[in-house]
Amino acid sequence: MSKQVSKKMNRKFLLVFCLILLFSRTLCVPARCYLRPARKYGCLSDRNLYVFGAVWKNEDCFQCRCKMGAMTCCSLVVLPKKYDRVNCVGLFHKKSCSIRVVKKTNPEISCKVYNGVG
Repeated sequence: MSKQVSKKMNRKFLLVFCLILLFSRTLCVPARCYLRPARKYGCLSDRNLYVFGAVWKNEDCFQCRCKMGAMTCCSLVVLPKKYDRVNCVGLFHKKSCSIRVVKKTNPEISCKVYNGVG
């Protein structure tokens, strides 16, 4: 297969993939994903080159996948949506990629969370 035909196929794949992400609310909005084009030999993320087929978690709590056409990364953090915002606050824990909702006056006490997105 010539390089020109291969480039056209990669562009078509990328276009179709972007359209799928654009029209699929479940993939785009709640999951908070982003897409980057792949390089010739893999995917570049945080100055590291990952081979096609690799899956990793980056330092910003995104799980990334490297495929021939593109690298996709989706947030691992579930965002709490319904909770008592007057008396409670969400605390982000980078190591566990989680948000814990606690009382503002006493962070030892957890607050009730009714739903979340992520």
